[in-house]
Amino acid sequence: MIAVQANIPPQVYNIVSSSAFADLAGNPPQARYIDIVGRFVVLTGLLANAYRIQWSGLNDVNGANSWTAGINSSDFQDLPDGGICRGVAGGETGVILQDQAIRRMTYVPGSPVIFQIERIAQDKGLFGPYSLVRAGERIFFFSSQGFHRIDPGSYPTPIGRERVDRTFFADLDRGNLQLFMGAADPRNTRVFWAYKSVNGTANRFDKILCYDWVLDKFTPIKKVGQYLLQMAQPGVTLEGLDAIYPSIDAMTISLDDFSPATSPEIAAFDDGNMLSFFRGQNLEATLETPEQGTDGRRMKVRGFRPVTDAAAVFGSASKRETQQATAVAGPESQINAFTGKCNFLISTRYSRAKVRIPPQPWTFIAGIEADIVLEGKR
Repeated sequence: MIAVQANIPPQVYNIVSSSAFADLAGNPPQARYIDIVGRFVVLTGLLANAYRIQWSGLNDVNGANSWTAGINSSDFQDLPDGGICRGVAGGETGVILQDQAIRRMTYVPGSPVIFQIERIAQDKGLFGPYSLVRAGERIFFFSSQGFHRIDPGSYPTPIGRERVDRTFFADLDRGNLQLFMGAADPRNTRVFWAYKSVNGTANRFDKILCYDWVLDKFTPIKKVGQYLLQMAQPGVTLEGLDAIYPSIDAMTISLDDFSPATSPEIAAFDDGNMLSFFRGQNLEATLETPEQGTDGRRMKVRGFRPVTDAAAVFGSASKRETQQATAVAGPESQINAFTGKCNFLISTRYSRAKVRIPPQPWTFIAGIEADIVLEGKR
């Protein structure tokens, strides 16, 4: 395991034999960011030269000459434009993200240049170094132009334009970008970005933005924590459970939740310094429909039927007379146990429905069946 921090030399820890971190051999540069590209370790955000990237020798990261340029394909490259190197996303090929440029680095075996580096985007870079996420073969990041994704061999594609970009950028505390961090869920097709909002608590993120790249949809989550990451829970034997739960009757989770080996999953350090996995009870969910209107005639909204398996559901609808007016929230109504409908009565020209599902076991909501009739004239 290799860890970097700009104010000290890169650190190494052998998970088999080490008892403490030690300086990485070979005199590597002090760096802020690290990733693996092919069979090379690549460092960016160098303390001595922020516009340079440097990579180790081929299959050699901790030897006496691992970081000596010209030996075993180890070398460096100064980038002439695009600003500071803010990070690199690894894989079989690497993607370098700067302030105002994105470049792809491709290993060329036998070539004296080692890596072919080509620019794939101009005037588009990384805003918030820890917002860079590699999810399998895909790369996700946030630039000053919004959220983007890069598919294998492709170019940056906007995914948040006219959906979340402006709202997110206005809500982001830009003075605490160290709390703006991303992580991919290795068990799902989702990427999460945690961040501190402008009204959040100091030294804590208070919101998470989730993006599912298969569904191509965003979801906001309210959650307070300190750090978001992928983590595998250590295996626990039945004998080892005695140290956690002295009595079976005292256990709060099923024995089926423990296994001798697990794959990584999304996790976070909460505001109480505890490492936690996202396995608890469903949080409260709020869903809103797009605003609906007619050809100018008024309409009477008599309620709607939520299409969901949640037992306890509350529904409401907003109202406003013109597009220039501010929408006013209507009263909330609990679902009727016999009809499955949330009943209320609102007369308006424009309205949007809102569904609130309190914490409880439920699995889906597919939409609503609205009960609307036209009334009067325009």
